[in-house]
Amino acid sequence: MIPRVIMANRPAISENRALAKIKDQLALISTISLLLGFLSLMMEYRALAGQQPSLKLVPELTIGQESGDESLMFGAISYVDVDARGNIYAVDYKYHQVKVFDQNGKFLRQIDVPQGQGPQELNQISGMAVTASGQLFLNGDRKMVVYDANGKYLRTFQVGFHISCIRCAGGEEIIGIGPHERKILHVFNAEGQMLASFGDLLDVPKEFEPMKMMPMFGAPLLFSCSKDGRIFVLNSYRYEVQVFKDKKLESKLAGNSEIFEPLSQRGRGFISTAAMIFPAAKYLLVYFESPKNQEHMADLFLNGKQVGSLKLPGELKASDYRGKLYLTIQEEFPRLIRCSVAESH
Repeated sequence: MIPRVIMANRPAISENRALAKIKDQLALISTISLLLGFLSLMMEYRALAGQQPSLKLVPELTIGQESGDESLMFGAISYVDVDARGNIYAVDYKYHQVKVFDQNGKFLRQIDVPQGQGPQELNQISGMAVTASGQLFLNGDRKMVVYDANGKYLRTFQVGFHISCIRCAGGEEIIGIGPHERKILHVFNAEGQMLASFGDLLDVPKEFEPMKMMPMFGAPLLFSCSKDGRIFVLNSYRYEVQVFKDKKLESKLAGNSEIFEPLSQRGRGFISTAAMIFPAAKYLLVYFESPKNQEHMADLFLNGKQVGSLKLPGELKASDYRGKLYLTIQEEFPRLIRCSVAESH
């Protein structure tokens, strides 16, 4: 009887062993897959982490001093731009003037902008744009004042809607931002003609829907341009950068940052995080102008993806035709820094 019992149980035992073997193999395959996935993530993480230190900004020119030559002293630098010859233009918000320097930092001229309501006057300088040839545009209360490349007043033209910021993306045209006829970006020539409008209004949350045609609700108050024609707009309601080229939306970049705060109401007013966005070599820098950004950190994007961050030597303000970056430091005394962009290997 015993041999028969053993013989009768052998197929069941073999089957159990086969199932156990298959389970062991599946478990091994699963473990290997998990390990490969983990290794792949680690390699990707290391690759991304390795991209951060490969970019650095090298200061090569500083303009501004605490005392001495008044032509090299600032009260408060608010806007910076550069023409195709490398001349540097800086708005001194405190003293209501524009100072111009050559590419080596030599003082060239100072334009004192009169305050008031007259044709050549501005209550405040709320924006600046410099064309490739050096024509200077200053933005004010629904009007723009234009100076030639030598700092001579040319004309003032009226804008029939609110423009909160102006920039030049290379060439002789300038771009302003502000909600108008359901578009947010508007192109002007030196005579004040509006040549084109593009870029849709931002998707406004329901609580702000009744105000979407007002400045800062349908469009951000600030935007950025690089001299290769690209335009960068940060969504006021989420960390999303819209990239325009040739008046068309080229791409959207989504990011994440503790510094970014969506537009919200504070007391009787509204606040929104503004950003300065410029290319640096193969990267894109997103710098938030916020009291929370005390260490001057910029987010790094590469091929449309956020890959890390970079500490800057100051507040990011502009880029030029050679890809160099311009930053300001307001602490101790205001000064302007030009940095070249280098990639270490």
